[in-house]
Amino acid sequence: MYNYGNPYYYAYNYQPVQPYYYYFEDPSVSALRQPVDLGRRWEVEEGGWRAVWTRRGNSNVFDGRWTRAGQTPITAVLRMTVDGNFVCISRRNSSDGNNCQYVGRIEGNRVVGSNVCNRGGGSWSGTILRGGAEPDLGRRWEVEEGGWRGVWTRRGNSNVFDGRWTRQGATPVTAVLRMQQQGNQVRIERRNSSDGNNCTYTGRIEGRRASGNFTCDQGGGNWSATITG
Repeated sequence: MYNYGNPYYYAYNYQPVQPYYYYFEDPSVSALRQPVDLGRRWEVEEGGWRAVWTRRGNSNVFDGRWTRAGQTPITAVLRMTVDGNFVCISRRNSSDGNNCQYVGRIEGNRVVGSNVCNRGGGSWSGTILRGGAEPDLGRRWEVEEGGWRGVWTRRGNSNVFDGRWTRQGATPVTAVLRMQQQGNQVRIERRNSSDGNNCTYTGRIEGRRASGNFTCDQGGGNWSATITG
């Protein structure tokens, strides 16, 4: 039976259903119900998938990316609403077309609950990383490395960039870059390089500048960048 005194009772103990979608996605409710620090990043496990949900500024919107060995990574946008230590999360724009609704209970920096999707559902758990705010990745990085000049352009609000490197007398190189942050430390994986030379960059972001070292299948050295946008 539905507990009218606690609108979360039905969703948390049973399954998310249509009547509760409206309640949690009402912007006027969302604006008033944020007593829990949502942190900067959630590391989530669900049904054999591992995910990283990265917060957009101080909003209740997160960009999610799920990975699993042998599977194509999935991306989606998540919108959270909390009341006390209960959380409701709408997953939309899923790259696999499988949108979901999550409910859970936050205890300290841990959260556990269940979800139901267009296809399937089950249990999930996560760790909330709060800490200090991570540097803004900007929209574009202008990079110098080993005589090459690169322009790395961000895909939307994701941590994926499209890179293009030029050097006088050489064929331009293109690649896809995926960035991982921990505080102001950054690790960047360069893959699908048009010259076949994949690389890993590590470095530190200071304001609108970044610098560090990189190693490649062939060679390596130092790099530096200016972050714009």
